[in-house]
Amino acid sequence: MRSQLKILFFVVTFWLPIPAHSSDEVGVRAERFIDTLSSAALKLATNTSLSSSERRKEIASILNQGFDMPWIARFVLGRNWRLATSQQRSDYLSLFQAIVEHTYSRQFTDYSGQKISVVGHKIGKRKYIFVLSRIYDPNKSNINISVNWRLVPDGNSFKIVDVVIEGVSMGVTQRNEYASVLQRNGNSISALIKAMRQSLA
Repeated sequence: MRSQLKILFFVVTFWLPIPAHSSDEVGVRAERFIDTLSSAALKLATNTSLSSSERRKEIASILNQGFDMPWIARFVLGRNWRLATSQQRSDYLSLFQAIVEHTYSRQFTDYSGQKISVVGHKIGKRKYIFVLSRIYDPNKSNINISVNWRLVPDGNSFKIVDVVIEGVSMGVTQRNEYASVLQRNGNSISALIKAMRQSLA
């Protein structure tokens, strides 16, 4: 999981307006959107002048702009979201955001020259748009990783709701990990929140 998350340092966004057009044109614009994300990610990853707190702040801003973080957090918790109290939901969302920010902050420090190339798109059901890309290392020919992005239209732009690396959904992977914690603790959401706090600490 850690190696997969390391790849996700590319997930960075500029707010790129996308007017209403045909499906094909929206798909092409979605490709440009991800292409812009990768360029921004490289810029942030190679900016050694930022302090840890400054980098964390930049990542938080990017996540909130480019990702539907509340939707992703609810998806990861699954049906247990409906069982959580208002306070548990608030604590969970806050911790989920903090853990993702912390994870990206750490992974950005491991950048070692990888590049990303957008290779196409697919229009899926329920307004999903899949942008297909590959991550490669110019200095290592054996590194060639499939990374597909699942986006949804959001006004005049997009929100990313999942990233699929070599056929493995990051959202589903994290959902399974949290489900395992819940199962070991009698489906106690309080126990999950405690585990999340310990992980963050």
